[in-house]
Amino acid sequence: MKSIFNILNKKIAGVKNKLLNIPAHPHQVAMGYALGIFLAASPLIGLKVFIAIGLTLLFKWSKVASLIGVFHINILTGPPFYGLSFLVGKSVLGSDVSFDLSGPLSLNTMIEILTTNSLVFIILLAGGIVIGLPLAAAAYYFSKSLIRRKSLVKSTAL
Repeated sequence: MKSIFNILNKKIAGVKNKLLNIPAHPHQVAMGYALGIFLAASPLIGLKVFIAIGLTLLFKWSKVASLIGVFHINILTGPPFYGLSFLVGKSVLGSDVSFDLSGPLSLNTMIEILTTNSLVFIILLAGGIVIGLPLAAAAYYFSKSLIRRKSLVKSTAL
């Protein structure tokens, strides 16, 4: 059986390869990826892709890189991430709001929670911003240094 570290290493290698194969300037790729990571941290389920595409078109960043970043939060990673985001948001806002999940956690349950209580959405948004900003900064520097390293290797090989 594969260990979680082997699976994680494969996923990271896949992201690296995708970012390295984007035919754009390193800054455009890094900014697009950072934007995607930041949006991934937001509770704007269903809108993240459209926002990413719109902003990357506006700022002339890499659309592909932003979508790679957005899809880091998915059906598997979303519940634990949004749970953490909720706890961080509650702490930042000093809120005592809580809710009880009596059934299984699903996408419909998440949407119902967000649409029936706007305070939960605000808490998730605050937590997403607090978590998303440092993650986006880290994604920018990670991707830019990765691409520059590839460029240096290419130039020395010639």
